Amino acid sequence: MTGSEWGAEMRRFWIGGIGPIALVLASCGSATQTPTASPTSHPASTGTPAPTPSPTPAGPLAACLTAPSGGTSAPWGFGVTEGSQVEVLSTSGTVLNTAAAATYPITVPVPVGVGQAGIYLYDESTGELTVLGKSGAAQDLGTITPTGGWNGADSISLAESPNGQCWVFVVNSYGTNQAATSQIYVGGTGVAPTLVTTLTRSNTAGGGYQALRWDASGVLLGADPTGVGGAGPFIGEGYSLSTVVRMDPQTGALSSPLCSSGRFADEAADGTLACLTGVGTDTKILVTPPGGSTTTIDTGSDTAGLVSFVGGSSFLTYCTSAAASSGWSEALLSVALGGSSPPPTTLIPDSAGDEFDGSLAWFRLVGTTSIAEILGGSGPTSLAEVNLTTGQATDIARAGSLLGVL
Repeated sequence: MTGSEWGAEMRRFWIGGIGPIALVLASCGSATQTPTASPTSHPASTGTPAPTPSPTPAGPLAACLTAPSGGTSAPWGFGVTEGSQVEVLSTSGTVLNTAAAATYPITVPVPVGVGQAGIYLYDESTGELTVLGKSGAAQDLGTITPTGGWNGADSISLAESPNGQCWVFVVNSYGTNQAATSQIYVGGTGVAPTLVTTLTRSNTAGGGYQALRWDASGVLLGADPTGVGGAGPFIGEGYSLSTVVRMDPQTGALSSPLCSSGRFADEAADGTLACLTGVGTDTKILVTPPGGSTTTIDTGSDTAGLVSFVGGSSFLTYCTSAAASSGWSEALLSVALGGSSPPPTTLIPDSAGDEFDGSLAWFRLVGTTSIAEILGGSGPTSLAEVNLTTGQATDIARAGSLLGVL
């Protein structure tokens, strides 16, 4: 496999648990999955609406649900793949720690998520879950039922709790007629891996769930139907999802889909939702605060996504994509919210990539003024920081695939 192909394949395992930053982002041009069915009709998820969280957590998950002291921790590094290893990098690009990375066929643990603790790795053959921190060998976190080795599961994902003490782990498998079974575990410091709930859904209802993130309001789970055919930009896992629900980590109860119409794009800390409509024809972003009126952002593109709130819910970034002679032409834009029809600003104009990764192949917000990005295309890839005011990109380090912000 080429570096771009392997980076795309690695994203089969993880789509969104990014630790201390409460955002849902994913690849801007990976071609590893297929487009989904109708973007406007979403059946209710299996499960009951999540109850209002208890103000005083109790039981074995109390450590997981306790708010982090001193507020959200600042990002301290990145998790990346490079060559035949995974690397823990400092924010300046210094390599702090490494471990053998999975190569085809899979013979070593694969990265399934990142967080304040480091890069989480899972061995599909033995069921061992470990985390690779700033230094030393990967730390053993416990054993979860093995999936049977390479491709024994359709997908594996993990998201860390806001205080960094716990994690939620989801493994999906598909049976007859593409019925998906999602086994959802919770574990962490002083908490042995525990099966919280098992959800079974037909593929037409959205298939198996993925762990996107764990924030103060619960765990976000996302899903899309699989195997429906087609090709095009923004096919990467988690780019935007037909169904996203919130799960109570104590009970496993699920909410109704967060976007009742359109595809889920992101949710801000104050509950403001961004949903996509018209994907594939005339994509618009609908931004709706709790109890407020909806603001419509016209992206001016057939295909748009990678939507992220910045600095609360007052600022939004997103990508657009279109077919180009050498692949997909992609652009990065931003918009200041507040008006009824806020005009977008182009930060990075259209730039063509190859079939697997465009120039904005994968990025994560680092703070309120910058993002980390994999610069793809046919040449070497690198981790970079992009100023959200000017669009200026500064290389941080060489990297094959960005796993997330630590």
